[in-house]
Amino acid sequence: MKMPTIRIEATSTVQYAKISLKGKLVYSTQQLAKQTLIELFQQTEHRVYLFDVSELTFIDSTGLSLFIHLLKQETDKQKTFLFVFFENEAIYRLFTIAKLDRLFR
Repeated sequence: MKMPTIRIEATSTVQYAKISLKGKLVYSTQQLAKQTLIELFQQTEHRVYLFDVSELTFIDSTGLSLFIHLLKQETDKQKTFLFVFFENEAIYRLFTIAKLDRLFR
């Protein structure tokens, strides 16, 4: 059985850091994702983070809770999280059902 994978890529502009997540953000990948994202936050001084989740193929409750954890940790530092779904209706629907669309822009 093939283990789920997550790939995280980051690029920056003067205004924001763009973080692209690709693959599956599930229990077995969320710890790696969390460590990677925390390192990215520590390495950059941006106030706005644009998360491109349009290439996530699946996200479970641990993946959703990762975003809540990061939001709580980083909003004290006056950081803003924005999410881009493009045509990934399934992931957008999960964010909406979990009411995360109210927490994130």
